[in-house]
Amino acid sequence: MEAQLILDRYRPLAELGEGGFGTVTLAWDTRMQRRVAIKRLPLPLDDRGRPHQPPGLNEARTAALLNHPTIVTVFDFDTDADEAFLVMEYVDGASLADLLDSVGEPLTLDETAAVVDAVADALEFAHDNGVLHLDIKPDNVLIARDGRVKVADFGISTLSSLSGHGAAYGGTPGYMPLEQLKGTTVTEATDEWALAALTFEALTGDNPFDEDTFEAAVVRLEIYEAPLPSEYEPDLPRQLDDILLAALENEPDNRYDSVADFASAALQFLGDPAAGRASLAELVDAYADEEAEEQPGFERVGMWDRLQGRLGSTLLRVAAAVESCWLAWSGLVPFTLETPALFAAVALVGVAALFAPSLGMALGLGCLIAGVFASGAWLVGIGLLLVGVAWWWFLARRSPGAAVLPLAAPVLSVTRVGLAQPLLAGFSLRPMAAAATALLGGVLAALASAVSAKGAPYLEVWAPYVADVWRVELASASIRALVTSPAAYVALLGWPLAAIVMSLACARATRLGAVIGAIAGAAVLGGFYYLAGLAANALDTPGQWAGNSLAVSLGASLILMLLVTALGAPIRAEEDEPRRRRGTRDE
Repeated sequence: MEAQLILDRYRPLAELGEGGFGTVTLAWDTRMQRRVAIKRLPLPLDDRGRPHQPPGLNEARTAALLNHPTIVTVFDFDTDADEAFLVMEYVDGASLADLLDSVGEPLTLDETAAVVDAVADALEFAHDNGVLHLDIKPDNVLIARDGRVKVADFGISTLSSLSGHGAAYGGTPGYMPLEQLKGTTVTEATDEWALAALTFEALTGDNPFDEDTFEAAVVRLEIYEAPLPSEYEPDLPRQLDDILLAALENEPDNRYDSVADFASAALQFLGDPAAGRASLAELVDAYADEEAEEQPGFERVGMWDRLQGRLGSTLLRVAAAVESCWLAWSGLVPFTLETPALFAAVALVGVAALFAPSLGMALGLGCLIAGVFASGAWLVGIGLLLVGVAWWWFLARRSPGAAVLPLAAPVLSVTRVGLAQPLLAGFSLRPMAAAATALLGGVLAALASAVSAKGAPYLEVWAPYVADVWRVELASASIRALVTSPAAYVALLGWPLAAIVMSLACARATRLGAVIGAIAGAAVLGGFYYLAGLAANALDTPGQWAGNSLAVSLGASLILMLLVTALGAPIRAEEDEPRRRRGTRDE
């Protein structure tokens, strides 16, 4: 079952891990159509127990947004009331910690060279930009399937400290020098020490500085001298002993002047980084093959999530173009234009809708209104003009979905599923937009039913009417019965209310919520059409407001909505409502 969208955009797929800083979630970016990893860190509570955003959050954001080939790309950094979110690229592979555990032995000199070369590049770039990592460890070194090595979690140590989930300056015992463990000033030399500890572990398979607590780690570093790597692996070049011990000095001033200097010295006695990347790629593939469960991915994403990107936008534009062309054709036929001119005008409207759906719908609607005036139906034309202008100005120009959905109601009514339109509106739009869209759709569906000589409950539309509205004789008696019937207005109220119920049920963007909303929305529609029948009987109004026609339309519409829900959980397009800003604003 789908979980609620994160930041109104990311569909959670699986939990990838949990640590002292929070959780890591694998998610699907419904806009960019890609998998992402989202780190979620709870923000601290104030004295009253309420979440607040501490100072320093902007610094953490800056640290996270570094852009370099050996740094995991962070696409977004945002907060809500009580959490910080880092949305980053999903590296399909394994962490260095996973590989060391899986292999059960140290890395080769080539493989270690690939790791040191990449991590040092990442740190050097960060340091040049005034950013410290402060939590270099095997878990934060990720290796892709092609052997590329990337460093993750820039900015996490800052967030961890701000939220109270770590010691000063974050970090992990075993990969923290004394100055970091004691909470004193940290510098680039702090990251150098951590990289040296990581290199020691990669070469030997062991971390001699690892302890369960910060206090124990301090005691170990102050009392015990750092061991020689060659004591663990006698075949290692002896020069590496001196290089690593120098980088692991307790006094920062006694270490190398920079991470680059340390890496340059170490790489002279390590192997070939290029050969190491190829070897790491093989290890990652072997690790992935040993995993009992496949990593959840695209196959778990519903159709609507998949269509939310470029394909979905294309389909929406095509739908807008078809509807706009139909409106333009219907409106321009009464002007008896020459056939080439008629087709050219309709084509122009369709092209406009392809590039700007809301504009195309406005042009199509304008053509239809002009055609109604040309046919002599002035009152209908004025009413359509007022409603159409209001609809376009307040909804359609801002939301292509709201522009397309109302005109779907008459078309759906041809196949006896017109009552699905308010449920579709609630599935796709937020409550008020869904209600307005459903109300307009209900009006259009009822008018189309009346024009095509269908009577109460005005849920059927004759197919030839959709093909060409001007070839169907206006059923004036049916239209008059619709307009003057109080029962019609009672039934029509059910459309926006059903859309609101459906929209509220879909607020968490889950299939279960959508199913409940569809059933509840259908019940609302059925209830209002039942009330319409009671009103018609009380007023001796002719027309069958209940019975087989209603039952068929309501049942078929509900089945359609359940099929729609089965294809995927609802997506709320961000253009439907300006995105709520979370957290602090950049100054």
